Amino acid sequence: MRKLNANQIRWLRVRAQGLAGGPETAASTAGAVRVAAALQAQAPAPVRAQVWSRSDGLRPADVDAAFAGPSPSAVRSWLMRGTLHAVLAEDLRPLLAVLGPVNLRAGQRRRDQLGLTDELCARALAALPGILGGGRALTRAELVRQLAGHGVALDLKTQQPPHLLAFAANSALICRGPDAGRDEPTYVLIDEWLDRPEKISDHHDALGFLARRYFAAYGPATTVDLVAWSGLPAAEARKAVELIRDDLEEVDHDGARLLLSRGTAEPAPPERPHRLLGRFDPYLLGHRSRALILDPAFAKRVNSGGGMIAQTLISEGRIVGTWNAQGLEPFADLPAKASEAFRKEADDYLMWSKSGI
Repeated sequence: MRKLNANQIRWLRVRAQGLAGGPETAASTAGAVRVAAALQAQAPAPVRAQVWSRSDGLRPADVDAAFAGPSPSAVRSWLMRGTLHAVLAEDLRPLLAVLGPVNLRAGQRRRDQLGLTDELCARALAALPGILGGGRALTRAELVRQLAGHGVALDLKTQQPPHLLAFAANSALICRGPDAGRDEPTYVLIDEWLDRPEKISDHHDALGFLARRYFAAYGPATTVDLVAWSGLPAAEARKAVELIRDDLEEVDHDGARLLLSRGTAEPAPPERPHRLLGRFDPYLLGHRSRALILDPAFAKRVNSGGGMIAQTLISEGRIVGTWNAQGLEPFADLPAKASEAFRKEADDYLMWSKSGI
């Protein structure tokens, strides 16, 4: 069994996430989404930044176009941990086959609290194909008005609408469509919005699919890390790992056994060691613990609470500071070469973000 030190683990994870520069850099939004397995997608701006960090030669408008259709290459829906993620269009159905039922069970209590009864949810699912049929893409407010005419009364000022939409999404009926003005989300029927590739045959195939995507993007990692990233029950995660055991290699890190995709290249320092990452970057969200990449003394600078993840500076995989529109905020004095590289990254991002939406 190979033994890897902390630097080597970080280098492998940076490369797996497409953040190293060099040959791993994506040439398309779909390529950036694939290498990350999924991008956190609560809002369009962080998704654009996450793609920017993993790609070259794209404009912000190119990122948006990948989600806009027709036949989009990437799509957004409630997936890992019940939160909004961007995934490859071809990955949505197999991921929903595994995560949809998990998220539906996890959301039951909150739906009950909001008065979203099983009968009301069923009525909404029956109405949505007619409301959205014919390729319609409607905003949340438009959907609420349309549903009212089918006996589904929702209060836009409450959390009823997003939780009902998440229910329909995890029931494999709808997903996010193209954004309307000012990045307002719309919703579409999955079976009209996406092409219909051959479906994964059964639950075991879908479990194995999810596990392969995870370890390719986040290895070296553990089954516990897979649980933290996906939201799968621990027993399901263990089953997923066993299904692809022959495709994984075990490595040793300080006595702990980690898994990564078999055939992964030997660890090497990234070609671009100093990188800026956007808010909610998946590099920070793929493992149970951030201790390997973030000094706990600075944890609140990165995650101040409420699920917010700051924009970060990484140096060879270690988080060494944060950044915002006002500038860089390193945790400590940086070497001159690193400071210069980070400033160039910041200038490049500023120019890129203004290059047209």
